[in-house]
Formats: sequence, structure tokens, C-alpha cells
Amino acid sequence: MINAASLVINALIGIGKLILGLYLLSGWFITNAVYYLILCVAKGQVLHQYKVAKGIASPRNRYSLELAVYKRGGLLLCLLGVSYSIVCLRMYLIGDAFIYSGGIVYIVAAVAFTKLAFAIQGTWANRQLHNPIISTLKMINFTDAMVSIVVTQATLLTMQASPLALKTSSLFGMGCSVLFCLMGVWMMFHKTNQSSMEQENGNDDK
Repeated sequence: MINAASLVINALIGIGKLILGLYLLSGWFITNAVYYLILCVAKGQVLHQYKVAKGIASPRNRYSLELAVYKRGGLLLCLLGVSYSIVCLRMYLIGDAFIYSGGIVYIVAAVAFTKLAFAIQGTWANRQLHNPIISTLKMINFTDAMVSIVVTQATLLTMQASPLALKTSSLFGMGCSVLFCLMGVWMMFHKTNQSSMEQENGNDDK
């Protein structure tokens, strides 16, 4: 339910930024919108496949679907990293960014740390599960949380009139983008542990 709610919120943000970008002819809004829409596609397809997997009776077939979702999630994570690196590169080279002000700053910060808290809580609560789809969701939620932290950093530093607010935030964001891409590559080529699937098969045979 939390992931579904997050999907709706991110979709509204992405569509809103795309409309603003086209209306204002703002490259920053458009590139941000592309990132959020890719994020929505990634999370949406994972949630859909999770529902499909729950309806598959055969553990072997279910695991094959989950593994395919996991590897496809890695590809989408790489796309997220590339799209967000473009956002940060524009911020670094052009200083192109929309900075929040007033009370909205505290809302942005609260949302960012809430996302991070949910990402950490989800990882901890499901640490004993080896379901590839759940692992994919954890990776996507971590990515979403880190991007929110970058936005919060840029906003707070700008409030303090830091002359290097955008430069430092964009460098931090590009570092996060590299991390997202590395996570995605690892997911695409990582051979996940099949012990849970084999255990299910053993239980079914009994």
C-alpha cells in the first residue's frame, strides 16, 4: 500500500513537472520529469509483476518470473541513474534548478527523510526474505529516497546563502547516479540465491 501510494505521488510530480517544463520551456523541469516518470514505470511494473507472481502456483515458474523482474529492475535502475545524472549535470554546468522557499522547504525535508526512513525500515523488516521482486522494490525505494535527500541538501544550502549550494548538491547527485548505475549493473548480472525456491519445491514434493 505504501509503495502504491508512493507511485501515485511520484506520477503526479512527474506529470506536473513535465507540464511546467513544456509551458515554461524549462530544461530542468523536463529532465526532472523524465527521471520521475522512469521511476514510476520501474515501480509500477514491479508492483504489477508482484501481483502476478502471487497468483502463480508453481514455485519454479514464480521464481523465474521474479528473477526476470529483478534483472529488468536493474536495467531500469541504470536508466534512473543516467536520467538523474543529466539533471545534476545541468545543475552543475548551468546552475539550472528550481529552489523551494518559505515553509515548503520544511515539507521537502520532511518528505525526503520520511522516504529514507521507509526505505531503511523496509530493508530491515524484509532482511530475511530472498524474494527478488521485494529486493527490486527496496532498491527503487532507496534510489527515490537518495534523490529526495539531494533535493533537500540543495534547498537547505541555498537557504543559508551558500555560494556553492548547487555545485556541491549536483556533485553529490552525480555520485548517487553512479551508485544507482552500479546497483543496476549488479542486479542484471548477479546470480541470486535459489535456496528459497528449492526449499519451496522440496516442500511441495513432500
